[in-house]
Amino acid sequence: MMRQFVRRSIIIPVVLLSGLFMQNAYSQLDQMGKLLSGGVSDAEKLTEAYLSPFTNAFGATLNAGLYNTARPHRFPGFDLTLSVNVAIIPDEAKTFFPGELGLSPNATVTGSPVAPTIAGETGMQVSALRYTETVSGDEVTLAEIDLPQGTGLGFVPAPTLQLGIGLPFGTDIIGRYIPEVGLGDVGSLGLWGIGVKHSLKQWIPVVQRLPVVNLSVMAGYTKFYTGAPLNFRPADIGAADNTSMAVDFSGQKLDFGVGSFTANVIASADIPFITGYLGLGINSTNTNLRMTGWYPVPVIVTGTDEIEVTDESALYDPIDFKLAGDTGGIQPRLTAGFKVKLAVLHIHFDYTYANYSVVTGGIGISVR
Repeated sequence: MMRQFVRRSIIIPVVLLSGLFMQNAYSQLDQMGKLLSGGVSDAEKLTEAYLSPFTNAFGATLNAGLYNTARPHRFPGFDLTLSVNVAIIPDEAKTFFPGELGLSPNATVTGSPVAPTIAGETGMQVSALRYTETVSGDEVTLAEIDLPQGTGLGFVPAPTLQLGIGLPFGTDIIGRYIPEVGLGDVGSLGLWGIGVKHSLKQWIPVVQRLPVVNLSVMAGYTKFYTGAPLNFRPADIGAADNTSMAVDFSGQKLDFGVGSFTANVIASADIPFITGYLGLGINSTNTNLRMTGWYPVPVIVTGTDEIEVTDESALYDPIDFKLAGDTGGIQPRLTAGFKVKLAVLHIHFDYTYANYSVVTGGIGISVR
């Protein structure tokens, strides 16, 4: 019963918010298989450059909404909160330069030298890559691919359902959960997380004498995972399909796992109907990206200029790598917000300033 309640209570915001982004992104994600035409190394560089705003923004949303006061619950108090975190993608993350990625020597950038990331504008001038091989002294085009276009979405939303439970000694334990939710043809998503908040006020005599002021430290880790089916065939790169039945291109999938850690010092002023809070901390995000299934990679037929895909050239589960999020390290963050308290019902809003800033709004019940 509880599992059904949780699913029903969040299925609508999950589908409406995350589905909005995934629906717009899917048509571009479906083109990711083309990037393998130049080999795995180039595909990883291009994939990271194109998708990094998506993964960085999700990492930012995962570290938001973990607190709305520095005051812990008394045992056995609790709060149950549904929040929506919306990360804003900075303008500098909306384009990249394919020619500066260190691609293989047989790759030439054609068209525009500037390509959109997944968060870039739609309808930008097309950037393309041309891969060539030298056959009998002549340069032959192995593959020519257009890089994916942007979605025009400069934000990434993520709803979270969170439970905080008061423990002895001024400590809260925090759990977050979204059951795996299917988004039809565009894949699925899910989320889980854990955190802890501990009162510093009880250990600092000066702060103890300030009745409305609370001071705490907290840390949390959240993991988001999503997957999208792909549909990339030899014909999409103008190659003949000369593979056997052992090679099946129908099971292609792109999987993300985004994990984010944050630690913060929180100060709040709690009065009867409103709470103001500030948080200063750090966050770190890492992403695992996989492309699973069989993917066509072109080769030149010996003695001709024809292009084909064979059992030997096709790749199985070709990409599985980790990338550090948001400039590759620990980043500072500053959060300011307020909470309106209406008996046990609480409504909160806050803004986190960071490289990928986040706007958060939520509603919940709290029993102290």
